[in-house]
Formats: sequence, structure tokens, C-alpha cells
Amino acid sequence: MRILLVSPRGEFLGRSRAFADFLRNSREMRTILHYWNGLGAALPTIAALTPPEHNVSIVDENYQTLDLNQDADIVGISAMTQQAVRAYEIARAFRQRGVYVVLGGIHATVAPDEAVRNVDTVFMGEAEQTWPQFLRNFQEGAAKRVYRASDYGPVDMTTIPLPRYDLLSGTRYPVVWVQATRGCPHDCEFCTASQVYGRSYRHKSPAQIAAEIREVKRYWKSAQVGFADDNMFVNRRFVSTLLDEFETLPFTWYAQSDIGIAGDRELLRRLHQTGCRIIFVGLESVVEGNLVNLNGNKWKARRFARYGEHIRAIQESGIGVYASFIVGMDEDDHSVFDRTIDFVNQHHIMGAQVTILTPFPGSRLRQRLLDSGRITSSDWRLYTAWNLVVSHPILTHAEIEEGLLRIYRSIYSEESYRDRARYFRQVFQNLVSCG
Repeated sequence: MRILLVSPRGEFLGRSRAFADFLRNSREMRTILHYWNGLGAALPTIAALTPPEHNVSIVDENYQTLDLNQDADIVGISAMTQQAVRAYEIARAFRQRGVYVVLGGIHATVAPDEAVRNVDTVFMGEAEQTWPQFLRNFQEGAAKRVYRASDYGPVDMTTIPLPRYDLLSGTRYPVVWVQATRGCPHDCEFCTASQVYGRSYRHKSPAQIAAEIREVKRYWKSAQVGFADDNMFVNRRFVSTLLDEFETLPFTWYAQSDIGIAGDRELLRRLHQTGCRIIFVGLESVVEGNLVNLNGNKWKARRFARYGEHIRAIQESGIGVYASFIVGMDEDDHSVFDRTIDFVNQHHIMGAQVTILTPFPGSRLRQRLLDSGRITSSDWRLYTAWNLVVSHPILTHAEIEEGLLRIYRSIYSEESYRDRARYFRQVFQNLVSCG
């Protein structure tokens, strides 16, 4: 069979003209956005799960042009929420020509009733077991409308094949995302990842991950390696063995983690030694009250008072913190914008991603805001985390969007950039002098 896999074009940023003008004229922001794009692991993994007798191709609309008249027996689409509208447009175009269309990814998992109205088959959750079963059923003329990963049990990640990176090797990606682990124990109110991967922590084998990195570097010698895992360093024993493998690989990389790694100085030393240069950390807010009900066990709220100390420990090990903050949370008032600016600058944070509170489908946050009548739009194209789609008890729509822009203009100004540069210059001088 001819199988076409598609990643739909995304609307990854807000629609504010003022914000667009800022992005166009900010060298620092253009650089950051450049490195947050890239090749994800989902479609190359689906391609690897496809038996070799089938012909598979991948089109990433964010880097390539999709021919809606392309010949195919099956079109498989993977989409996040903000890609859903475009995914349905693609599905409609191919189905009108009699092509069988399937949809997976996070949006299909959390909104299957909507998805199934737009495609022939929907995949909910992990596809390592359901995709091969679907292909067998399809060839037998008995494909089901919905395949649920929960019907098959947890995926053993050590059995996942090497992703077919070769199918996109001609595309000049700035970063290639590798997935080493799945699951996060914290279950934040706004997060939908636990709906796909659950809270149990699972991982590939260290040798398996090293093989994927070698394959990435085979095709993209200058691309960065990013780990797409929601919380990569939960299992310290596994991480220690993984870093043993990384010692044999000359590459630099970045990952996502909770702030808890700051207390493990030996882990930080080894992360830097093996090429980790940036860690993305979800701090979420500079307002402590916003963190109290974020996790059931108040995990982040209990660490709030030591955020500055933890950031310093990570960055003085030679690893930059790229912090994530959300504005528009319930306890925010007019001071939150300046407080966020002051926090980022005071702690010399290497970079910050500041987004607007967004009630993604499948999250506990969405249900709470639906119950209180605060969701103002369910146009999925606006669900980029850069557009306001909820009403706030204190702040107006304009105040939140203007405040967000003020944060970015300040923390990525030339003055702030020079201050961070001086700080990290001193950090690396200290590391060199200490041997």
C-alpha cells in the first residue's frame, strides 16, 4: 500500500499584529522560535512500525508543501489541538477523492467524538500496538472506527523500533526531537499529556536511545538534539545509565525536567559533562497562590520559595534554565507582568517562554472553566497558548495580551540580553577555573 503520513501546518503563535511586529524585529525571539521548531518523533516512529512491503512517505507542512492530489491508499495525520482545523481540512480533501484517512495524536486522543466525525478511523493514545493492528484490519476490509491504546495495555518502550528519520533527511531541521521516556507524576491541572501517556514513568533502553541519536546525527550533523519527554529525569537510576551511554556520543542536547533536579549536584555535573546545555523547566507562575491547586499534592507550591536557589544551582553547573511561565491564572492581577520581568532578570534566566492560560481539551482546567462558564472560544486555531480564550476575574483581554508583549519586550531587550551574557560568561569562567 501507499501510505502518506502528514503533520499539518500549525498556528504556533498569537494573532496580535503588535506581537507579530515584535517577533519580526527581535533577533533573540527569532532565534528562540527557530530552535523550538523541528522534527518530532511521532510520524517517523509510525513509519518504522509499518511493515516494509508498504511504501511510506512523510510530509511536514511546517517545512514542506502538501500535494492534496497525491496518490495514496491511506493518509495518516497526527495533530495537536491547534493543528486540528487544518487536519480536518486535509482529511476532507483526501476523503473527497476516496482516500482512507486516519487521525491520531493528542487532539484525537482527548476529543475522539469530534475527530471521528471528520476522518475514517481515530487512534486514541499510543499507537505502537494499535497501528499495526489497524493495518492488518484494513487489508482484511475490517478496519474499526476507533482504536484505543487502553485496550492493549501499556507499551513496552524497549520494543519501539528505530524511527524512520531517513524519510525526512532532506529537510533542514534546526532541531530533531527524540523521545526517551513517557509519563510524568505531577499531573498539572492544565496538562493533557497524562491523558496520552499517563503518570507512570516508562523509558526506552539507554542503548536504544543512543542508537536513535546516532541515526539523527547521521542525517543532521548540525541540528540540535532535543528530548521531547515531559519530565526526563524522574528515574535517577535509569538516567545514570543513560548518561554512561552519552559519554560515548559527542553531541549537545537539551531536555525538559521539573525543578527537582536542582538538588542533585552530581546529576547536574554529569548532565553538563555529557553535553546538556539547556533544561526547560515549568515554573508556571511568580505568584505562589497560582501553584497551590496546580497539582493534587502541591508539589510545585512546596518548592516555590526556593525557585531562585534552584535556578542558580542549575545554571552555575553550566546548564541554562529555559523557564516556562503562564499569565492569566486566577490569582494574577495587574502586577504579574512586572513581577515576571523582575523574576527573569533578577535570576539571570537564560530564556523564558511566557504563554497565556489555555484550557486544552482533556485537561482538568478545561472542565473547571467550562463548569464556571469562563471559556470564550473553542476555535482550536486559537489554542496556541498565545491567544486568550477564557475570561479572567480581574484582567481584561487587552491587559493580558499587552502585558504578555511587555514581558517579552523587556526580557529580550538588548539590555537584558547583555546582562545575561555577562552572568553566563562569569559562570563558565568559574567552571574552567575549577577544572
